[in-house]
This record gives sequence, C-alpha cells and structure tokens, in this order.
Amino acid sequence: MPERSFVEKPFLDQLASLGWHVVDQGPGVPTDPTKSFRTNFREVILEGVFRQSLHEINRTEQGQPWLTDKQIDDLVDEILNPPAKSLVEANEAVLKLLYRAQVDVNEVTGEQYPNVKLIDFEHPERNHFLAINQFRINTPGAGKDFIIPDIVLFVNGLPLVVVECKDANEFTANPMYEAFQQLMRYSGQREETKQAQTS
Repeated sequence: MPERSFVEKPFLDQLASLGWHVVDQGPGVPTDPTKSFRTNFREVILEGVFRQSLHEINRTEQGQPWLTDKQIDDLVDEILNPPAKSLVEANEAVLKLLYRAQVDVNEVTGEQYPNVKLIDFEHPERNHFLAINQFRINTPGAGKDFIIPDIVLFVNGLPLVVVECKDANEFTANPMYEAFQQLMRYSGQREETKQAQTS
C-alpha cells in the first residue's frame, strides 16, 4: 500500500518525533474499539482521555484538581449535544467552548462561574496529544456503514484534525483533490453523499 508506506507511516513517525503519542492500528478495518480508547465505534471523542486531561489541566494555584465528575459529565454532554442543526454549526459551537467553557462554581475555592480549560493554551506541554490511524467511525443510516479516516489528531481526547493520506500514482493524479473529496464525503458535504443520504 503506497499511501501507508509513503504518506501515512512517515507522518505518524514525524508526529511521534514531535512528542505525540501514536496509536498505529496498521492497515485494514479495525474491529476492536478499545485499541482507540473507546467502548464502541460510534464514539467520536475519547471520553476517558478527555476526563483525565480536564483534571490535569484545571487545578487550583496549590495544584489541586477542582472540577467535579458531574461538571465534567455536563461538559461532555455539551460537546456531544451542541444546539446545532448542521455539522458546521456543531463544530462552531464546540470551537467556542475551546476558548470559553464555564461551570457554575469551583467547589474547592468557591469561585462563581469559573472558566474551564478544555485545552491549556498557556502551557501546551500540559495537554495530551494523540494521533490514531485508521480511526473507524460507524455511521448507521448513512451511505456506508462506517468511515475510516487515515489519521485523526486528538488534543485532550477531542478530535481536532482529520488527515486523509493520498499518494500520487497512476490511479491518483491529483492527491490533494482526492483527499479533499474524501473529507467532503466524511462530513456529508459532497453532492453524491447528500443524495445517498436522502434516498
């Protein structure tokens, strides 16, 4: 597989050299969701990683984690169920949370409506960086039963980047265009995909 050898694997190696934790599931269709830190292939965030990361990066000045499990439950719910009708609107809602998420109270200090860091922009080294290849996502009711982006990049368990690896060869004259078309299909924005979903 030229894409695997010449594009995907070198990129994973480069990420690892930059300090990313890499989960290389190899080629083929994944059959075990636990290898990608999930309980099933419908999950799109890595909830366990997200919860642990929030405890790590949200601490008092004395270093004590202050978010409660219930507050994290509410944040997970807010991320997974944004008040949006389209994928673009949902992404915009989650993006806003990356810059400003709040909970009702810091139960350790008593501060009202404190900001919660989903990503620690001031101290990037405190975040959890993870790359997973062949990240299967089941899509019942869609044109296909599942999609498998080549690589998904997670920061603190949140999927921030989807990478589609393409190699220029006799079958792919324009790899950038082919990758773009595949990403459009994944997000339901290609005309053929929209037609398949409505028929």
